[in-house]
Amino acid sequence: MNKIIFSGSFYFTSAVRFLFSVINGGEHCVVCGRTTFGIPVCKICNSTYFSVQGNLEIKRCKCCGKELISEDEFCMECRENPVIHHSDFTFSLFSYRLWNKELLFLWKIQNQRALSVFFAKKMNEVLTWRKIEFIVPVPPRRGKIKKNGWDQIDELCQFLQFFYGFKILKILQRKSSTQQKTLDRSARLATVENAYGQEDSEKIKKLLKPFHGILPEKVALIDDVSTTGATIECCSKILKEMGVRQVEVFTLFGVD
Repeated sequence: MNKIIFSGSFYFTSAVRFLFSVINGGEHCVVCGRTTFGIPVCKICNSTYFSVQGNLEIKRCKCCGKELISEDEFCMECRENPVIHHSDFTFSLFSYRLWNKELLFLWKIQNQRALSVFFAKKMNEVLTWRKIEFIVPVPPRRGKIKKNGWDQIDELCQFLQFFYGFKILKILQRKSSTQQKTLDRSARLATVENAYGQEDSEKIKKLLKPFHGILPEKVALIDDVSTTGATIECCSKILKEMGVRQVEVFTLFGVD
């Protein structure tokens, strides 16, 4: 029933938006400016600039997952002052540059929810490559879904479940209502430790009931952007303390 309600409300909203897009002459690709319908990325730019397969072959830092240019195994920042200690694998699908910034803005701020399907398809490729079964979304601020009607990571994970069969475990909660994007690097690192925690024990017990009440040994932590790495480190640490043996982190975008 929940899947029917979720998919029905989403597709109704998307259909209305698509209709207005057609009436107004379509949207424009954020990369090349071509006319598009449905999402602001044309087929050519999708295959050229948003190829996940190409990103899988990039040499990356073993700690934060950022692309390595001339370094070996670890980037200079992680060698000198690493933030991430509890993630066993960290991967950002795309760099947070150029048109990627605009895409994220359209998705999060302009509520272009058709991008949820687009991003879910891309994320599925990476999760399948890593043989992931269970996904854990980084939880939104308290009251965000009630206020805005949706949360982008929550919806992304629902599509990963609905279309691709991944199992969602919402076993983390957001304790602070402060937006991390409003803080500078030092403030993020100082405050994030108290911003997240594990969910109520009874809720966790209910969530794990279909899986014989046992936490999986391996989970994927899902978020939209990795900036300092503070959020994913905090959540990874909590998951490890809960008993998860292997935590792999996947974000749509990574700040270089």
